[in-house]
Amino acid sequence: MNSLALFRDYLIHEKRYSKNTALAYCKDVELLGKHFTQSDMELTDLDKDDLKDYLGALYSEVTATSLHRKIAAIRHFYLFLKKREIIEENPSLTLTCPKNASTLPGALTKEEMLQLIEFPFKSDEKGLRDRAIIELLYSSGVRVGELVSVRIKDLDKKNRTLNVFGKGKKQRLLPVTKQAVQSIDTYLLKREGNRDPNSIIFMNLKGKGLTERGVQYVLDRIARSAGIFRKVTPHMLRHSFATHFLENGMNLRYLQHLLGHSNLSTTELYTHLSIDHLKNIYNKAHPGSKNNRGK
Repeated sequence: MNSLALFRDYLIHEKRYSKNTALAYCKDVELLGKHFTQSDMELTDLDKDDLKDYLGALYSEVTATSLHRKIAAIRHFYLFLKKREIIEENPSLTLTCPKNASTLPGALTKEEMLQLIEFPFKSDEKGLRDRAIIELLYSSGVRVGELVSVRIKDLDKKNRTLNVFGKGKKQRLLPVTKQAVQSIDTYLLKREGNRDPNSIIFMNLKGKGLTERGVQYVLDRIARSAGIFRKVTPHMLRHSFATHFLENGMNLRYLQHLLGHSNLSTTELYTHLSIDHLKNIYNKAHPGSKNNRGK
């Protein structure tokens, strides 16, 4: 009996869920498995970054209610695998369900990104660090886990590239903007403490490496101060990076490399946003569009 069949029986007989709920959960997990089939990855091979990339790219495709169920299904599935000792570590532990809402945040608009980037940061160590974090997240599309692991030696200021070690210690070289490099350089010049090439770039004010939660706190604070009154997460900046590049015509395969996706179908989940963008342009420009009639 395969793991999905075992999971269904577990939900019905041990958790006492209805057959309809059990089948819906199994369907959600089956879709997750199919998504990674191209990469020859089994459900038991996935880690937290695989799950976050998959769910994050679905943000603008589904309602909060639907995503809530998908996350619940995935969490129950991996909890079941862990209980049965089929897996050693549960990759779904850090998944959180969205608040009830009809839609999900998805990508920030270009205007909202400008609000963040052009925010009047203070010129002290903290302000310079926060500016550099936002610049790097948006200019490179790195995961927050990759961001907090970046060391001084990983940044090539001359060639404006960043060496990132992603999932499974896979290495990828990312171009970054001149502005991001300058922001990091200015922060490092101001920063007190270790400037050894092996030192982590982003530190808290106690001289220790900034955590993923620390980066979230930075974004919460800056977004509110910049007048963006919705939850802004590191993944939203990654999502914005992908969406805005696609809207500007970037090749999907190249974007896959930049994002570090092992599966092209994960990157393809971002394309629906670009299609919406193109439809907007089409409807505004087409002479037969309602917007242009009578002109």
